[in-house]
Amino acid sequence: MLTDTLTSSWVDVAQSALLRPLQSWLAEHPVVGWLVGHPLWTLGLVVVGLLLFAGLWSAIARLTEGFWLTLVKLPFQLSAWIFAALSGLLVRRWAKPARVEPDGDRLTEIVGRLESLQTEQESLLEELRGLLGKRGE
Repeated sequence: MLTDTLTSSWVDVAQSALLRPLQSWLAEHPVVGWLVGHPLWTLGLVVVGLLLFAGLWSAIARLTEGFWLTLVKLPFQLSAWIFAALSGLLVRRWAKPARVEPDGDRLTEIVGRLESLQTEQESLLEELRGLLGKRGE
């Protein structure tokens, strides 16, 4: 009996020494105490938290991937811009535009065609006036 009393008193002392700080901490933090008292809600909140963390992690991964791809592409884009600028400068500097000299025969052909179109237009206008005059009477 004496050993039972010593053992139970020792267990009580050890239990109170271990549980008293935990109980006081839970009393200071009621949200954690509520989560300990409701394990299903805790599990749901942990799952939601993990999903949010995974989404944040993937967003950070995409951002860094885009940064590194841009960093790798930058020298190639820069060299393409420099090449385009230099080739444009060289073309403007040394390339001579082809000069089109007006051909006398072509000019007379165009002027003749325009005159024939003008006479055709005048005859059509006369015909239109005649038709409108007959309709008005």
